[in-house]
Amino acid sequence: MHAKNTFATQSLALLLVGNAVVLVTALQLAAPYLSLGIGAVVTLLIWYGLQRIAGPLLQAPAEAAPAPLPEAETPPQVEAPPRPVVPEQPPEAAALQLLALLQREGRLLDFLQEDIRPFDDAQIGAAVRPVHAGCQAALATHLPLAPIRTEAEGSTVTLQEGFDAHAVRLSGHVSGTPPFTGTLQHRGWRVTEVNLPALMQRQDRVVAPAEVSVG
Repeated sequence: MHAKNTFATQSLALLLVGNAVVLVTALQLAAPYLSLGIGAVVTLLIWYGLQRIAGPLLQAPAEAAPAPLPEAETPPQVEAPPRPVVPEQPPEAAALQLLALLQREGRLLDFLQEDIRPFDDAQIGAAVRPVHAGCQAALATHLPLAPIRTEAEGSTVTLQEGFDAHAVRLSGHVSGTPPFTGTLQHRGWRVTEVNLPALMQRQDRVVAPAEVSVG
């Protein structure tokens, strides 16, 4: 565009100079009107010719439209790993699990389901020993216990204000407010740890499968 304007200005100046030369010549020849007309025609012809010849050469190329900016790439969506599906357990699953442990370790269910009336005390005592040992081992492994009160049973204890009523149960004639003084009848038990295996997945309530010896 700048080159085209420069060319137009230069060509116009050239034409003015040419007209001046023609006018001076006309005045010298004493034919001003004829020379002026010829000069005007010559001027127009030169102007037209210059525009036809140089005009296309000075056409500024059309500015290319700017290339569109690349769209910002959307980062891939990272899906969170699915949470493991934990099967819903029936409300009695924990109780069934404990029964299964006591049966497996101490044959407690076998002993409780046995009719012990025909046996004398000596026979019952002999049968209880392995049951006691197995169940005691099962509790020590999976549900270890500790006494709530450390005093000896039968001793006198005093319960001050703010004692844990959930851990100590009062009996007898209870009235008024603490402190209470009485005789320790039972020390109580508290589970110190819970080390149970995974809950039973089956819901058929089998706590001790039948045993078949083949061969």
